[in-house]
Amino acid sequence: MSTAAEADPTGESPSPEVSERISGVEVSEEEITFELTDGRVVSVPLTWSWRLEEATPEERQNFEISPSGYSVHWPDVDEDLSARGALRGTPAPRPRSAPPAEEPGEWTPGRIKQMRESLGVSQGELAKRMGVRQATVSDWETGKQSPSPMARRLLDRLAGGADAEATEGGEVLS
Repeated sequence: MSTAAEADPTGESPSPEVSERISGVEVSEEEITFELTDGRVVSVPLTWSWRLEEATPEERQNFEISPSGYSVHWPDVDEDLSARGALRGTPAPRPRSAPPAEEPGEWTPGRIKQMRESLGVSQGELAKRMGVRQATVSDWETGKQSPSPMARRLLDRLAGGADAEATEGGEVLS
């Protein structure tokens, strides 16, 4: 016996009204269930929403179906899910935290000049590589100014290249 719908006498296949609009939601300890206006029921594991998985039972039950019916919002945990995401099998991604930025090195006037000379560049050439004015590099080397944290990070990178070049030549800069 076939489960396919029979064609009507006109030869056209009936097309049921398909909708991704949500009419009801249930959240248990293990799954999120969306009841759709077309009669379908779609369930996904609770683990697909890390925010709801970490929420209290009370927070999970405090939700609002959007006026359009296409999404559900949980205000206590700032989560939004849609039936479309559940139908497509799209879990909510957990954000990746960026690794902490390393603290930039200390750059004394003498160290800046030594690094620049080890690279074999002029103040103007170093300034161009760093995106600053030549006068700024001069001020760093004479102690009139100190490099900003961002400039110190760039100096760290450039010094890494200078150290590699010096090591290749059999010398080690100190």
